[in-house]
Amino acid sequence: MLLPILAPTLTLSSPFPDPELVVQEVNEKINASRRNLAFLSCGTGNPIDDCWRCDLNWEKNRQRLADCAIGFGKHAIGGRDGKIYVVTDSGDDAVNPNRGH
Repeated sequence: MLLPILAPTLTLSSPFPDPELVVQEVNEKINASRRNLAFLSCGTGNPIDDCWRCDLNWEKNRQRLADCAIGFGKHAIGGRDGKIYVVTDSGDDAVNPNRGH
């Protein structure tokens, strides 16, 4: 009984009111990245990879990858400001990992 009353609110409160625009933006970024392949020696044709791979010091700022997101995840910042966990043991347990350095 309440669903017809709440439905407009639920629809309008979506973080992506027009998902087609998000998809269009992703396609435009991919096409632009591919067009730049001739100009960028470090270009891959993948806009996310192109965002960080051209930085020679990318290993020192891996969290920059969070700023490279496109599409529905472009505003996600999870992990960007956190500590980097370095795997030092290939047998490390993913559920209870050893401390990194």
